[in-house]
Amino acid sequence: MAKTALVTGGGGAIALALCKRLSERGFDLILADVDEGRMAANAALLPRVVRTIQADLSTWDGLEILAQRIESDPPDLLVNNAGIIRPGTILELSFEEIDRHLKINLVAPMRLTQAAGKAMAARGNGAILSIVSAAGLVALPGSAAYSASKFGLRGYLTAARLELSPHGVKVVGVFPGAVDTPMLHYEATHNGSPLNFLNKDVLTADQVAEACLSALDSGRLETFVPFSDAMLSKLLCVAPSLLEWLEPKLRKSGEKGREKFLASRGLMPAKD
Repeated sequence: MAKTALVTGGGGAIALALCKRLSERGFDLILADVDEGRMAANAALLPRVVRTIQADLSTWDGLEILAQRIESDPPDLLVNNAGIIRPGTILELSFEEIDRHLKINLVAPMRLTQAAGKAMAARGNGAILSIVSAAGLVALPGSAAYSASKFGLRGYLTAARLELSPHGVKVVGVFPGAVDTPMLHYEATHNGSPLNFLNKDVLTADQVAEACLSALDSGRLETFVPFSDAMLSKLLCVAPSLLEWLEPKLRKSGEKGREKFLASRGLMPAKD
């Protein structure tokens, strides 16, 4: 019997890159996404999609329907990939937007991990992979809600791993820097944090997908891509006050990186 992988955010670029690789490894794929059109477009490019599920993870009903399906018919692999970011300071974002970040980026993977964990633990095997973010260690000014959701997810995964590993369930997380996706294009054109653009090159979805496979193969709790992000991110996580001193210098460098990225993609900043 083929193994199954359920991937949330199944209409996205990272999901497509990862699902191609999972198909090659013999996984039958179940895609879940709020956007049926994007999900269908991805499914048409994949050879082993057995089911698509329309699910709005920002609503309690949508989340619970998917969680119950996972509990009743658990996959061999759950990939928590769905996520959102809307740039804006805490003075600018509505609380509804803050709440949406927390529901999609934190509450949804918590609930789905719980659902999968229960079923996988009962049968004695399974794997849960979550796409987190370098923002799970370094707070991004202008994206406080996003940072909070990713900080919370990192803590949840660490505890979940300790609880589930004795039952044969693998829990791993991948922490990418900026990835060339529509979400990053939105950030770049809507005054997102310039700290996204500190690295010389923006990651591709394929690079993140390869990091996901590496995380599953190695079983490491945390996989950073690029690896060079790991040391600075961990240092700033231990001593966050350093960011106050470093942020003006990092911002200046990041602004140059963003300008380069916008020019290379033919993008223009959005008008107010």
